[in-house]
Amino acid sequence: MHRPTIGILAGMGPRSTAPFLELVLGECEEQYSAKDDIDFPKMMICSLPVPFYPDRPTDHVAMEAAIRRGLQDLAGAGVDFLAIPCNTAHVYYQSLSTSVDLPLLNMVELALATIPPAPRAVALVAARPTVEAGIYQRGIRERGHRFVALDWQQEVDTLIGATRGERNGDIFRSAWSNLVGMAEREGADTLLVGCMDLSAIKVYLATDMAVIDAGQCLACEIVRQWQSLPAGLSDESEQRVDIMQRRGSYRVTSRRRDMDVEAISAYLTRSYWAEGISREVVARAIRNSLCFGLFFDEQQVGFARVITDHATYAYLCDVYVLEEHQKRGFGKWLVETATSYPTLQNVRRFMLATKDAHELYTNYGFAPLATPARFMECERPDAYRTPRPTDH
Repeated sequence: MHRPTIGILAGMGPRSTAPFLELVLGECEEQYSAKDDIDFPKMMICSLPVPFYPDRPTDHVAMEAAIRRGLQDLAGAGVDFLAIPCNTAHVYYQSLSTSVDLPLLNMVELALATIPPAPRAVALVAARPTVEAGIYQRGIRERGHRFVALDWQQEVDTLIGATRGERNGDIFRSAWSNLVGMAEREGADTLLVGCMDLSAIKVYLATDMAVIDAGQCLACEIVRQWQSLPAGLSDESEQRVDIMQRRGSYRVTSRRRDMDVEAISAYLTRSYWAEGISREVVARAIRNSLCFGLFFDEQQVGFARVITDHATYAYLCDVYVLEEHQKRGFGKWLVETATSYPTLQNVRRFMLATKDAHELYTNYGFAPLATPARFMECERPDAYRTPRPTDH
């Protein structure tokens, strides 16, 4: 029986790889009580040497190129989805995620989604390139929290450097204590650990503050994703990995079992393009499509569907956001997630039809037909109003 394979691009830094694997194995035990060898997932780990030095400016071109090659090596080895336990690598997430035809988990988004409900005062301890890129600071503020800016990067760099030599627990405990004291004096109540080297020595961290470890968040999601994949399938097009993105209390997911058929049907049957559509037709359409749901807490408030063979053609349809959740950018979020889905990046033709949302879709590369005379259709405008035997 086919079992999904996890691809982990690690080695940044080298001593953080083994502790991260321990986190993944621990999540297997926690999430589904893994015990025997056969219970644990198949993983391919690439420990990648990269040109990173804590005390030197980062060569971002060289870093991104090295990470891209590592991802492509893992993709070529036959893994089903990818994760990079390195926060700095996520500075390049957008370009990296389109460099391979596989889903790539977003460590930064996962960590930000784990921060307790706003408002919190969050201090970030991370490597200098991660801090300078601002990827965490923006996310913290966008979610309604206060980012606590601290003049401690030199101390953090020194601590990261100390993890690369002989490990001294007393040094680690003292350094953590110093950082915690600085954060508390500035009013921080949450510490976000955004560096895998520091995650590996978190055992020496003692504090009453809430601690968000990005490495732990990624390990947790890796195991959740692995469990969500179908087993026993050999057709690669059916081995789709679910995407999960969060913005505060909202999330967008492509996990088909999360789709609320009743909620989707209730909206579509009153829409101008699918008026009168039956629940049975909606359910069958969901089963045979790539779907994206927008949720507020556990309520489905938006939807988008892509009809595709994941190789040559895709058609975007049924895009909506409930009226009370509109004008907040959620429609754009749905379309962006759908159009950036990994298996759709190389389809030859991606199409849609719209009555009044042309301006929205032009932002994602859609344009009027270049050669409309070449296209034909067999339209059945009353199909949803006439019950068919196959609907029941």
